[in-house]
This record gives sequence, structure tokens and C-alpha cells, in this order.
Amino acid sequence: MAIKFYESPFHAIEEVELASKSVLKADLTIMIRDIIESKGWTQTEAAKKLVVTQPRVSDIVNGKIDKFTLDMLFSMLDRLGFRTEFISGSLEGASIKIQTKDFAKAA
Repeated sequence: MAIKFYESPFHAIEEVELASKSVLKADLTIMIRDIIESKGWTQTEAAKKLVVTQPRVSDIVNGKIDKFTLDMLFSMLDRLGFRTEFISGSLEGASIKIQTKDFAKAA
């Protein structure tokens, strides 16, 4: 039996469209969790910064990506001082750029 490789673990268990969204949600959740940890915030402090409840921060810290929409995760990044930009050079070359708002102003 041949070994089958997948683009991500999500692609092994979900339809392609849903799997791609799950990968992005996981990446954004990890980024938000890492920011919270790097700032040394408690979940209560992070909740105030993100304008959510402490249990929602717990969901982020524990990687419960199914509890969040992409819109909500991008809103949280915005509250943390990041700017998200969709760059579409061509259909094959589109990308999403996330950077601090201060850095984005300088560019």
C-alpha cells in the first residue's frame, strides 16, 4: 500500500475548501497565541486587549480554531496593532500580508 501525503493534517480529514480555511485559521490562532505569550499577558489581560471574554482567549491559547471565524481572527490581529493586506498580482500569485501598523505606515 502506497503512503499518501497531504498538504496539511486538515486536508487528510476535510474537504479541500474547508481544509484551506482551517490551515489559515490555525496559523492566525498560533500567531495571536504567540503574541499573547510574548507580551506576558494573562488571559484576562489579553481578553481586554482583544475585546473578548477570557474563555475566548482560552479557546485561542488551546488551539480551538473551530470556535472562530477568519473575520474574528483578523479583527483580533487588528486590535493587537496589525494591518492585513490582500495582494493580488495575478490569480496564481495572490497573497495576504500581515504586519504591524507602524511598519505598514513606513512602507
